[in-house]
Amino acid sequence: MHGLFHIEKRILFTSKEALLRPGKAALDYIYGKRKRYYNVFYLILITFGLIVFFRHFYNELSNSIATEPIPERTYINEASKRYAELFSEKSKIIIFLLVPLFALNSFIFFRRKKLNLTEHSIIAGMVLLSVLLISLFGNLFFYFDILVVFSDAFNDIISLLIVVLIFIQILHGYYNAFNADYSKLGISYRIGLFLALICPEIAIMLFIRIRFITHWKFGVIS
Repeated sequence: MHGLFHIEKRILFTSKEALLRPGKAALDYIYGKRKRYYNVFYLILITFGLIVFFRHFYNELSNSIATEPIPERTYINEASKRYAELFSEKSKIIIFLLVPLFALNSFIFFRRKKLNLTEHSIIAGMVLLSVLLISLFGNLFFYFDILVVFSDAFNDIISLLIVVLIFIQILHGYYNAFNADYSKLGISYRIGLFLALICPEIAIMLFIRIRFITHWKFGVIS
């Protein structure tokens, strides 16, 4: 029982730290203050598993109480179908690929901290954990839609708000980790360059992956 509740306490503590001070928490972990922390990458897996579970359960619950059958999704061509499968079946791989991309970019732009690539991966993992936790809370919020039906406009606003919060959390995570080493101007333009480089990297990664699963021969994806 002690071991069980000790693990639970570390999970809650790590989750709180990831949300409130992801950069500093990652640095604590890097510098050996790990006793109170749960393994970051194990917790990422657990959080991602909860997101998948609650999303699946929400769909099942919505279908069970729906007055009319929900039509199955249709696709205009095989490429569109494979594109959807990429995000539904390979989403965990895609999410974990963000860690080396984040780590590489922070290694390039935040050299003053003198961390190696593995240590930058821990910072990236902690930031990713915080992003997944926000996504998890967003998924749980939509359960209220079962009790009080939200309008499409309200759903769009909440979805956009979650995206904005995730974006802010990424900024907060890297500012929290490196702001002590740079001036406000220095940290600002480095974070800007970090994000500017992430966008084409993700686009290239998805392009290669999509073209690979569509055998480089299918038409327009919609």
